[in-house]
Amino acid sequence: MPNSSSLHPLVTVVVPTYNRLALVKQAIASVVAQTYNNWELIIVDDGSDDGSSEAIIAMNDTRIKVVRMLHFGNIATLRNIGVKAGSGEWLAFLDSDDIWIPQRLEIQLLMLLQHGKRWGYGGFELMNKEMYTIPNKAGTYRPISGWIVEEVLATEASVSISALMLERTLFGEVGGFNSDAELLYREDYELVIRLALKSEALAIPELLVRVREHEGRATNAFEYGNDRMAAVYEHFIRTHPEKALAKIARRRMASELADSAIKRIRQKKYLQATRRLGKALINGDNWRHLLSVVRRGFSNSSPPRIP
Repeated sequence: MPNSSSLHPLVTVVVPTYNRLALVKQAIASVVAQTYNNWELIIVDDGSDDGSSEAIIAMNDTRIKVVRMLHFGNIATLRNIGVKAGSGEWLAFLDSDDIWIPQRLEIQLLMLLQHGKRWGYGGFELMNKEMYTIPNKAGTYRPISGWIVEEVLATEASVSISALMLERTLFGEVGGFNSDAELLYREDYELVIRLALKSEALAIPELLVRVREHEGRATNAFEYGNDRMAAVYEHFIRTHPEKALAKIARRRMASELADSAIKRIRQKKYLQATRRLGKALINGDNWRHLLSVVRRGFSNSSPPRIP
């Protein structure tokens, strides 16, 4: 017969934060409100100077631990530090500007245990600064379970880091978050690819998390987000050369590079745009699409001056 700890395991929740006092308070409140109560919360403070650490410590909740760091801005490292600081059998992550629904841990953990799966994800929705629901830029959430690496690579399966749960042992087996600078701001997606290669996923149809869309969101902090996505696919091709999967990654990389070229054309950075279009062509994009990209780029840009 399973012991009580296996039926009610400790979940380590990791929240990295930097100068988001008001928002991280809301994130913490959504953890405290969980209907599943066997959790520990690790707040990794990346050198905040807005009083975040002091305010969290003043909450005087023994389940909440603050790890203070000097600011260096690598969120993958912060998450890895948070995992190491905890001891739960299961791991869950929450960005400091997002909030969980109260049943998030209970729903997901129960399903994972019942189905004997080592990792899973669930539904999410976007909200604005006023916390009103807004259209999801990633499209309609599709709960796809099983061996889903192809769907993850093709972005048919959308996994929010704040709706991810996995066994601590699995996290160790895949090597945790990759802190390489080239993967900054897309290290969560790169981790999910490795999880999908290693083990079957369990997708939860229910909404688990509300993701806040705002100017300070990490994915909006980098001007050329398409380049970051392209770097993930390039990294994958270098490290996982299996032909069928590499073909999907090359197609996605070409698409991201082409979209990056559009922005550079509009900024009149024509040499940079040309390099990305050339790399997109080499990696499988077709001339028709590339010509469409150029037209879209110049549709909101003054035509280039001919010397």
